[in-house]
Amino acid sequence: MSHKIAPLAADFPPVEPDYAPLGGPGADASALIPPTRLRIMYRAWTHPWLQLFDRLLERPLLPRAAFVMGIFLIGQIPTAGLSLWAVNRSDQIAMRPFTTLVLGGTAVVALSALALSLVARRDPHGRGRLAQGVLLVSASAYACFGVAIAHLLGFWSSPFALFPAVAVLIIGILFGRVHGWTALIVSVGLAATLEGLRLFGFIGYAPALVVREVDGAGELTRVIGTSVPLVAFTAVAVSLAFGLLSLSDRQRRDLARSHDVIRRYVPAQVADAVLDGQDPTALERRKLTVFFSDVVGFTELTERLEPEELARVLDDYFSEMTRIAEHYDGTIDELIGDAVLIFFGAPTTTDDHDQALRAVHMAVDMQAAVIGLNRRWESDGIDAALSVRVGINTGIVMVGNVGSGERRKYAALGRGVNLAARLQNHCTPGRVLLSHATWLLVRDEVECVERGEVELKGVARPTRIHEVVPPTSL
Repeated sequence: MSHKIAPLAADFPPVEPDYAPLGGPGADASALIPPTRLRIMYRAWTHPWLQLFDRLLERPLLPRAAFVMGIFLIGQIPTAGLSLWAVNRSDQIAMRPFTTLVLGGTAVVALSALALSLVARRDPHGRGRLAQGVLLVSASAYACFGVAIAHLLGFWSSPFALFPAVAVLIIGILFGRVHGWTALIVSVGLAATLEGLRLFGFIGYAPALVVREVDGAGELTRVIGTSVPLVAFTAVAVSLAFGLLSLSDRQRRDLARSHDVIRRYVPAQVADAVLDGQDPTALERRKLTVFFSDVVGFTELTERLEPEELARVLDDYFSEMTRIAEHYDGTIDELIGDAVLIFFGAPTTTDDHDQALRAVHMAVDMQAAVIGLNRRWESDGIDAALSVRVGINTGIVMVGNVGSGERRKYAALGRGVNLAARLQNHCTPGRVLLSHATWLLVRDEVECVERGEVELKGVARPTRIHEVVPPTSL
């Protein structure tokens, strides 16, 4: 009995590969161009710093904070000395308030580094109240130091207005988001308080400035005394920020590479769902369309070919089958020996008709691809003319994670899977056999010939089967 429908190949031509080997036809020539000398120099300079920054962020919270405060102290002592030396020679800045604040800021950094180092020995991850208190006080004190510097030299006429923002940025990067927000709140609160006191006449504006004219702002010793610490501090903050961005970009690339590797060993749909935060692995009953294929005479092929030729044939074959399966969004369950098991309907699902139709289209494209592979191997002098049998069945199966607690696998189990394998055994090489359940779903789109009822090994009752009529191009 024949059901006359337009050939599949007319509507669904074999999928052409969308990739090419490196350096082969179709390869992107820009990928083969060696890096420029400037790029090599940039990578050579930044790589050690990124490694150092990576190791710093991997440290527990308290040791990391203590280390950073220690580095700040080492940098702040000579910077403070230079500032005091320059301001002492300037007649535009009052020495006493400036000296008091600079020495006070250095003391804050020194005491914070000491307190953090001591607490880090007992609670390196900062989970206890004492550790959280020390972090809070250190972050708040350093934020207050930034606001005090800006107030001393004038919020609205000094570049030191940037100091509190830069301090909050550094605290947020190295101490954590919570303490960064704390520092921001403290900074804004203190700045608002000081400005409020100034507006009501309780304190003056920029108490450290002796000369308030704009012309005096460019005097050399004043510039050195006030701007050098700000420039150094800003440079540190910008370096940390760009280091964090570079590290984030590298981690994103590493994650993408890891995702690609995982997809080679786990069904791509499962890997995508897990990485999106879903859990598609619970064992459940589902109606799937199951595809099973096998290479005819594979044992004889292994005896005839050299190991290198056999590896080449299998790699080409499985690569092509995988590419076509991914094009039709099939879940690749098994690639064992010469067998391929693919199912449609889990973990992602559409409807029974669509899933069955995609499975049949995929099977026809795979048979066409095998013909192309045979021609390629023949032209390369490899005696490997493959012939593949395909069976497709639609039915209820159990699908999800199976195995032990140590080793698990996403798989489909049940009579529906076994029937697809038995259909494959009964199939004529180079053809596609469908169960009656699958044929009912695709009969309006696929040309088939009914092959009657057959006895299949392991199946209690006779099974009604249908053979897909191959396109005329095959």
